[in-house]
Amino acid sequence: MKCMLIDDDVPTVQVLTDIIPWGEYGFSEVSRAHCVQDAQMLFAAGIPDLVLCDIEMPRGSGIEMIQWVREQGYDCAFIFFTCHESFDFASTAISYNADSYLLKPLNQAKLEAAVSKAVGGLKWRRQLGEYQKFGMAWLKNKGLVETSFWTDILMATISPRLDLIQGEIHKRALTIETEQSYVLLLVSVFLSEIDQRWNESTFRYAFANLSSEIILLRLHYDRVVSYQKNNMLYVAVVLDERNGDQALLEERGKRLIQLMNEYLKCVGTCYISEPEHIEGLAQVKAELERMDSSNVMFRGKVHWQNAVFPHERRERFDLDTQRYTSLFVEREKAQIVNRLKKDLEQLVAKNQLDAEMLHVIREDFLQVVYAILAKHNVQAHQLFIDSLAQQLYLKSEHSIFDFMKWAYLITERTIETIKETQRSEGIADKARRYIHENYSKDLNREDVAASVFLTPDYLAKVFKQETGRTMKEYLNDYRIEAAKHMLIDSRLSIGQIAMETGYENISYFSTVFKKLAGETPNAFRSRHRHVQKKG
Repeated sequence: MKCMLIDDDVPTVQVLTDIIPWGEYGFSEVSRAHCVQDAQMLFAAGIPDLVLCDIEMPRGSGIEMIQWVREQGYDCAFIFFTCHESFDFASTAISYNADSYLLKPLNQAKLEAAVSKAVGGLKWRRQLGEYQKFGMAWLKNKGLVETSFWTDILMATISPRLDLIQGEIHKRALTIETEQSYVLLLVSVFLSEIDQRWNESTFRYAFANLSSEIILLRLHYDRVVSYQKNNMLYVAVVLDERNGDQALLEERGKRLIQLMNEYLKCVGTCYISEPEHIEGLAQVKAELERMDSSNVMFRGKVHWQNAVFPHERRERFDLDTQRYTSLFVEREKAQIVNRLKKDLEQLVAKNQLDAEMLHVIREDFLQVVYAILAKHNVQAHQLFIDSLAQQLYLKSEHSIFDFMKWAYLITERTIETIKETQRSEGIADKARRYIHENYSKDLNREDVAASVFLTPDYLAKVFKQETGRTMKEYLNDYRIEAAKHMLIDSRLSIGQIAMETGYENISYFSTVFKKLAGETPNAFRSRHRHVQKKG
């Protein structure tokens, strides 16, 4: 620590320097000043921890010194001494948090006692300041700690035993009651329904914020848990039972769904549990998730845990695959879509459509589509591999609207592709164009077939019928013709030309070239350059 002695009387400063064993009190440096101005300049070189200062000095008083120190925000201990006892001086010094006020002549014992007291007070204040920092940090992070606790409760990371839960509450220094009951409100959104303009992490943040603001009436993250499960994004809000008024929660749930549709551009569905003790909340969450997974017809609404979706006893339903197959053969796109819509509407009218039933219908419909495509040698996985088809497929179990969007796309592509396959000339032209655009790559007939969604064997048959050559023969012919132009018009080496035309092996390139051109690449280049020079 550092100490500063301030007095206009030089001998007094020297005496103070000598009579106090500064090292015993933890001081490693003692500086001296003889006026307020000098002392202020010394502060710039290093702030002292303790200042011993005369009050009455000709070029500024000790009171002015402590006032300046406090205005600068310096946390120094102060001991004042003076020749004249004055209540005004003493009271002013105390108002600026001076530690001691001594009268001259100075008594060593009293002076050391004052120094000891000042050092002790200084250490206490600084320790208290550290505690305050820790306290502020705790208050700042308390919400995160509590959010982590509720996340562990809902995910069953903490075993659902009351004694273990109480132990975690104590370990994390939380004030959470375990004797009362809680209400869990769960809001769900399909990941595939999130508008593509949203960054997913930003959407999750906005979703959690909106849920907290509407359900809790404030941004209070310690009771809000956001998580993803399969193709769903959930926000769970934990409420005290006393805040679980049914009418009020239902009203807030409806308001949240409305605002999600308006601002987040998605359909939210809300589930509210019955009151449950803290050790049962993980099981409650699982039950609400099961409700959500089976909910097809009643999305975008508020549902209570004890409510039962009004499904009638489900009758056996089999998609008329034979009729759909006939419609595909007849290329009746409108009839296919309308019939499928009618089948779903009939199930809805009977309250018999749920997620399981919609899944079965989708798979039966796909079976019809795949059988038709296989009959026409079309590779279905290539036809539906793009992101749009994949996205619609994932959303097709969410609702009837999404199912019909997916079914329309599948029907449209299937029938249009079948039409293309029945126009052999069109297929061969597409294959030739693909070869022209990609001949420089490592190309095979599987690649060409995939570009027109056909099986390699079927495309090979159609291609040979149309061109009189196999795809390999056509590819080699096209490559060698391209190589001829490069040999005549460019200065590329034979090896470079081989690479540019799709041949990684120069020896194989030379063999194919000689077979088709009747001479080696070098001979071909020499002959044509000789002709050009002669001309």
